[in-house]
Amino acid sequence: MQSRDRSVRVGLRTIGVTGVAALLVAFAVQGAAAKSGSRSAAAAAHTCLVMTGSGDPAFVKNFNPYLGANLPSTAVVAGAFYEPLMITTAVGGGHQYPWLARSWKWSNGNKTLTLNIAKGVKWSDGKPLTAADVVYTLTAGKQDKFLDQLGLFRPGTNVVSISRKGSNVLINLKTPDSQFIGTTLNRIFVVPQHIWSKVADPATFTNPNPVGSGPFTRITRFTTQDYVLSKNPHYWQAGMPRIPYVEYVQASSNDAALLLIQSGQADWTHNFVPNVESAYVAKDKAHYHSFYATTAFPHSLMLDTTQYPYSLPVLRKAISMAIDRNQVSKLGEYGYAPPADATGLNGLFPTWFTDPKVKAEAKQLATYNPTAAKKLLTDNGFTYKGNKLFDPKGNPVQVDPHVISGWSDWVASLQIITKNLRDIGIDSQTKLEPDWNSWYPNAAATKNPTLLWPIASNASPYGYFFEWMHQNAYVPSGQDATLTGNWIHFQNPQATALLNKWKVTLAPAAQKQIANQVAAVFLDQLPIVPLFVAPRWSTYSTKYFHGFASPKNFYGDPIFTTFPDNVLSLTRISPGGQAGL
Repeated sequence: MQSRDRSVRVGLRTIGVTGVAALLVAFAVQGAAAKSGSRSAAAAAHTCLVMTGSGDPAFVKNFNPYLGANLPSTAVVAGAFYEPLMITTAVGGGHQYPWLARSWKWSNGNKTLTLNIAKGVKWSDGKPLTAADVVYTLTAGKQDKFLDQLGLFRPGTNVVSISRKGSNVLINLKTPDSQFIGTTLNRIFVVPQHIWSKVADPATFTNPNPVGSGPFTRITRFTTQDYVLSKNPHYWQAGMPRIPYVEYVQASSNDAALLLIQSGQADWTHNFVPNVESAYVAKDKAHYHSFYATTAFPHSLMLDTTQYPYSLPVLRKAISMAIDRNQVSKLGEYGYAPPADATGLNGLFPTWFTDPKVKAEAKQLATYNPTAAKKLLTDNGFTYKGNKLFDPKGNPVQVDPHVISGWSDWVASLQIITKNLRDIGIDSQTKLEPDWNSWYPNAAATKNPTLLWPIASNASPYGYFFEWMHQNAYVPSGQDATLTGNWIHFQNPQATALLNKWKVTLAPAAQKQIANQVAAVFLDQLPIVPLFVAPRWSTYSTKYFHGFASPKNFYGDPIFTTFPDNVLSLTRISPGGQAGL
């Protein structure tokens, strides 16, 4: 599969590999011919870092960053055009990087946060980026709720006021918040006030000529099958970005993406490659690499928890116990994705949950046991007529997960899962969608059961639990939940209270104690069904470029659509081939 975290696509379709090469050469002529001189066509083509993925429809020129990864064209907007205040990531042992906020400090009993905004930064239209832009970005929800990245205008906000003082931004909170920087501010991208304050309808604005501060702010080329972004010549960080161009090539499937990277037409992709060592790495052992890090959140089965019978925790628990995660991992995900426990956090935060009851429950709910699943159901009002399961209201239970047909690993995984569900009497079939635009709108609102991923900051487990259970993250049934990631339309008062207690607690040991209590609520309700740790698929070539995140240099998430970590890759990857990682 490919989430937008792992974006996978390939633009072979009607043009074929030769056509892709022609596109690259055409770009080189248009964007770099003056500099390329007598260089070969291949060398000229590879002045541009080519990225690809899978499952994409034809590209449309829409660079609205608030759409997240709803479209291929918006997949790298946050990171390429728009930048974060800071970057906090748990990968590689944990890192924190200042960005547009060069420093910060707490005062007033840890209730006032002062951000020192970088000086000398300009938007790509030449106007200065100032603290006023940051204040606007953080408070833009009052203009339109679609712009509310901070949750400032959703229930339960902890923010009292946001103001500017010279080059500083002051954020006043009601109570101390130990998670505010790492979780809340971590995913904020900063936009120019002089552009977005004039947008009448941000939800439909296509932003065709984006104005940003990021490393790549010029659209050199745009077609329905690829687009090229050129470096910001006035980028505020000296010597960055180190490469002149990045290109995003459309991908229709995992197999098509594999053809592109095998042939060297693409340098970097985030798609599932079965037997990657022989299928890719062996083609050029010096330069072809895969980094499938499992320091990650899980991919999970998502159901709209407001819709009966999905609203019944007992059904979600039974579904969890009915799924053979070992088979899903081994056969569906080719062994790259370890089975998740029922918290879903054994990949990224395995040491946080020490309560024996929590550990036992997390193991039990994730252990394949269809007999126990059936008993749990019949003990709670479900009945069987023959081999078919009926809910307590007398209706047959049906769970038909939808997936993009080109995501071969998710298709295989879901075929195992639906068979498992049929084994406990649930009517279940895998439903295939042709591309992202056919799948994502319904997936984002969970109008259909599906597999999806967390979008929480990975600074601590707090953000993960926040998006699934806190009232401030809640998105009503039927609505697109991309902004908060509350795909399953769930909120829980007990979890909300515990999370509020967690964030005002500054002692790490006390935070872990509360985390175990939150985990217990999560397991009691099981709003999602965690299945397997989501590998951070990164398959890349160092034939023409170096500096990718790797096992030896794990500076951030290796996927080029994961904001804010992707800005690290976009500024660190450098021209010049290197043998080895």
